[in-house]
Amino acid sequence: MEDKKNNQVINEPEWGDRSTLNQYQQSSIIKAIGVGGGGINAVNQMLFHIKDINYVVLDSDSQQLNRSSVPNRVLLRPDTTHRIATEESESEIAALFDDDTKMVIIIAGLGGETGTDVAPVVARIAREKEVALTVGIVTIPFQFEGTEKIQMALAGIEEMRKQVDALFIIDNQRLTEIYNDLDQTNAFVKSYETLTTVARSLCDMTTAYYKTCIDFNDLNYTLHKGGQAMVFSGYAMGERRVTKALEDAFESPLLKDCDIYCSRKMMMTFLYNPYSESPLRMDEMNEIQEFIENFDKEMDVIWGLAHDNTLEDQIKVTVLASGFNVSYKKPNTTGTNK
Repeated sequence: MEDKKNNQVINEPEWGDRSTLNQYQQSSIIKAIGVGGGGINAVNQMLFHIKDINYVVLDSDSQQLNRSSVPNRVLLRPDTTHRIATEESESEIAALFDDDTKMVIIIAGLGGETGTDVAPVVARIAREKEVALTVGIVTIPFQFEGTEKIQMALAGIEEMRKQVDALFIIDNQRLTEIYNDLDQTNAFVKSYETLTTVARSLCDMTTAYYKTCIDFNDLNYTLHKGGQAMVFSGYAMGERRVTKALEDAFESPLLKDCDIYCSRKMMMTFLYNPYSESPLRMDEMNEIQEFIENFDKEMDVIWGLAHDNTLEDQIKVTVLASGFNVSYKKPNTTGTNK
């Protein structure tokens, strides 16, 4: 099969064959791994929107892998259970982390067998290879997918919690409340877009040019053994735009049922255009401290400033929170089709 972008030939992957790995790796401390159909679809979107990180896709379905634009692929043995297949490929998966990888983002749609069974094993392997930061970004199925899938996803979440430093959970059903025009086709597209937005926000925090220094060490501090996590953004312009941007971020519909103000750790990045007619003023920085006073006194808060020449007169704030409480309702199994 020809890779149009790189004008190279990619061999059809065979189980146990690492011919598609390593030769396409970029120099990056971040590796995003799409597991199963949902994870692969999300990574396919990320590939065209988030640069400067390494991508890998992993599945037992060779056709699913071949449809992906990601050249680095791991094909699991298809004729056994997904967990056993992953354990049989453990050395191949472990080799993914022999480079300078410091942060692994494992992306999966839970509720199906591949993502639910395989993602926790990949996370365990990364942790045992002493990767500095292991992060999971996963989805819970829509209600129309059936209670069996949702229950499987909730069980998968508990397995993921044991293996990752931080877990970002997107409840797909919540998306139907936020976006009223979703149909069955674009609902999944919106789910993949949301996964991509979360991953992109994390990556931006390590690659943007920060006036007040924030780097990977700050991200690692915020997420290491952080448990439940979420990242969200807000925009504002005009009077008290810093406060309004923060309020816009914290009013994100994705935060429903999340006790964000009682998080253990929080990292905030404020982006502004230094060449606009309204550059960030020193007196506006006082608004940050005023807003932080709303938080639990025990919370550790890190913040920094970054330039974004596309914002014009707007302020953008991206907030990363970890260590908060959230509960997901188990589906009512009475009278519900699987």
